[in-house]
Amino acid sequence: MMRSILGTLAGVVAGVIVVGLLEGFGHMIFPPPEGVNLMNPEDLSAIMNTISLGAKISVLIAWGAGVFVGGVAALFITKSETWPAWAVGAVLLMGGFYTMTTIPHPIWMIFGAVLVTLAGVYGALKVAAARA
Repeated sequence: MMRSILGTLAGVVAGVIVVGLLEGFGHMIFPPPEGVNLMNPEDLSAIMNTISLGAKISVLIAWGAGVFVGGVAALFITKSETWPAWAVGAVLLMGGFYTMTTIPHPIWMIFGAVLVTLAGVYGALKVAAARA
């Protein structure tokens, strides 16, 4: 049980790191308007309707990749149980929902967040099953 808990925690940390790195990369590809502080929710709320579709999709890609990497990390550590990948997905999805409640996002991104989370967990489970 302790291995599963540690695997889950490691998966969440790995997932958060991947999300942060990929979102940062997305901001380099799709830079925000001049003078926008990416750490200020009010600034982000003000530009949400003007940023490109590509920028929004890059966020979903980052979220899905974070779930996938975090799920794989959790499953490689736990070795025998699948619930840690689902727990990683749930924690990262809650983080996404928190972001979407503090910074208004289009409704399609909410559905997209759920879909990329499910895809990330599914992919992690497939990788772990192939490894077994």
